[in-house]
Amino acid sequence: MPPTPQTTKLTSTLHLLIPRLRLLQKKSTASSVIQRRELSQLLAENKEASARIRVENVIATDIAVEVMEMVELYCELILARANVLDQNAFSEKGVEARNRAKEAWVLEMRRKEQNSSPGPGPAPAGAAKKSGFGLGSIFGAGSKREEDTLSTATTSVGGGVLGAGDAAYIDSALDEAAAAIFYAYPRFPSDVRELTILRGLLADRYGKEFMTLAQDDRFPEADGLRVPERLVKGLRVRPPSQELVESYLREIARAYGVPWGREAETLGEAPTEFVDEDEDAGAGAGAGGDLPVTPRKGGRPADAERRMSETAELNRATPPRGLQSGKSPVSVAPPGPRSDNPNPRVKVPDGNGKGETEVQPRSPSKTTKGGIPELDELTRRFAALKR
Repeated sequence: MPPTPQTTKLTSTLHLLIPRLRLLQKKSTASSVIQRRELSQLLAENKEASARIRVENVIATDIAVEVMEMVELYCELILARANVLDQNAFSEKGVEARNRAKEAWVLEMRRKEQNSSPGPGPAPAGAAKKSGFGLGSIFGAGSKREEDTLSTATTSVGGGVLGAGDAAYIDSALDEAAAAIFYAYPRFPSDVRELTILRGLLADRYGKEFMTLAQDDRFPEADGLRVPERLVKGLRVRPPSQELVESYLREIARAYGVPWGREAETLGEAPTEFVDEDEDAGAGAGAGGDLPVTPRKGGRPADAERRMSETAELNRATPPRGLQSGKSPVSVAPPGPRSDNPNPRVKVPDGNGKGETEVQPRSPSKTTKGGIPELDELTRRFAALKR
């Protein structure tokens, strides 16, 4: 069955609104990052008073992003159940839901009039006619029978009493989503045209009385419907607490590596009894010994010296492989021939320091396939270096 024109308009509006909300979240997040960087600079310059004032903008931006995320989730829920919403809203169940919301709104208006009355005496006789719904015969002059009638009117629709499964107006999840959107619309941090269109479309399905109750979050207790508390706190216009400001400044300083608060306190030098003696012993061994030795924690200087001497003895008993007496481990390879210098020479001082000896370039005939000189060539070079 193809969707109705009303459902098509609802889904198309949601398809435009959801990406718009995501774009607003990205912009707000990017703005928050820039503000955090500026706050870190203020903390580095010890301008704490200015940072405490500007951090409130960061807090408000983060709260606005959280509100947008919640509204986006509710929009996705309505988009997923658009067919269910329209099937129930434009049927007999939708008519009953709108009538029920109208009765709840009249009850709320009646309670407001009673609370605004100067004394506990009975309300005037014409008070019921001011509601404009012609229900003056239902609501009496303030007797106990009137209160019973009011409580019965909120739980009855079309002459039948609501059961446990009929507590929702249309659908429990959709009712909460619609209430959240109605409540967030006049308090939304940004002006979004698609949100205005969605509000009108939901008002056609739930009725203006439901929208009024949702905007003030004044649903009857018998309905069990409330605007989410998290959304109410996010849209509440209040300055942030001192603890929240301190937490934000502390996290910003820690994220950007700025010493602030407790981290700004400089620590003095450690007492002598807490200095590790092995560090000095290891430094001396590395400077004068054959090989640097890193002693284990908890060891004594005598143990470090003993381990160092044992290592030296082992090195003398078994010298490293490849080192033989009478041969130098150092080899000097002349540079390769170039166009400007076809026969390069390397001059090194002789043993007496009076003259210089030229090192002939490697001969291609006396090298292996991998380019490594043969043993005879290396022996000749070592002899030349020894002279």
